[in-house]
Amino acid sequence: MAPPKSGGMTREQLDKFVKGHARVGARVLDRNLNQQPIGLLKAFPVDPNLASEKIDHYERYSNPGVMNQPLDGPGETTKWDFKYSSKDMVNSWDKFTYWIPDSAKSAAAVNRFARDGLKDSQDYFTACRIYKILSELKSKRATANTHAAGTENGESASVWGVDGSADAESGIVKAIKTIVSTTGLDPEQNTFGIAYPSEVLDEFKQLDVIHQVVQQLSEYLKVAWRLNLYAVTPYMDSAGAAVIDIAGTTSSDILDTSALVFVEGEQTLLAGEYRPEDILLNETSRVHAQGYITTFKQCFEALVIPTDGTSNGKSKLIYEVTGVTS
Repeated sequence: MAPPKSGGMTREQLDKFVKGHARVGARVLDRNLNQQPIGLLKAFPVDPNLASEKIDHYERYSNPGVMNQPLDGPGETTKWDFKYSSKDMVNSWDKFTYWIPDSAKSAAAVNRFARDGLKDSQDYFTACRIYKILSELKSKRATANTHAAGTENGESASVWGVDGSADAESGIVKAIKTIVSTTGLDPEQNTFGIAYPSEVLDEFKQLDVIHQVVQQLSEYLKVAWRLNLYAVTPYMDSAGAAVIDIAGTTSSDILDTSALVFVEGEQTLLAGEYRPEDILLNETSRVHAQGYITTFKQCFEALVIPTDGTSNGKSKLIYEVTGVTS
């Protein structure tokens, strides 16, 4: 039953209209988070069809083969080994709820509440995914892959941006050179990314003379180093508190004062969502004498692919520059 374009709705009309919004909203979330992600989420495509509440991966390791051998002579056998990495997702469910109160009786009012609720849900789920990705990258970077901003050439540590004297370009180039020199990957066949605190956005956006050309550092880095830049602002509630999990009062500021440089794609990190058919990912119900409540759910996790030959180990494709902001 279609709702009237103006005026109040019957209880039956309102019930169908609100629940219809939730069904459409679920498709919108799937499209924007899984099928057509933007920003940092685009750097690590999501597998939305995990078979269970676990994200896992087997990584192969081998020794070199042999060269310059006689055709008929015995050859050495290449030794292969596989390491299994995994992450349990049983407790990885993120949930966001919004209300449509009884006072919203017209189609226009319900549209407004549902639209705002869907936007807030998408913003929260995006923040949860970014938090989990950055948390995994930061905890799994190779132990040696780090330095303090400003110390690339023996100088004292300093922050990026107008408040400091550190040169972001030098720090980022050192990170990329370390990744390439310790892994042997082809920098022309890969893209890099950097997630940095938005507090130092000015470092990358202000015009400057770079190699005798007036340009933004961000544009230069994209062309010269195939680097995509992601300014990260911690998720905040309506009161401005940087909290991503109200139940555990977990801070959303996962980067803190660091920037992370990494190779984009599944060779560095796997991202996956568990979407079982027997669990409702969106539910709408009537709350007595109050209105309608809609809850969206996602089960998402990220897993770094180790390069150190250990299960759930660390990766040389990730580098941390500390102290880029104070």
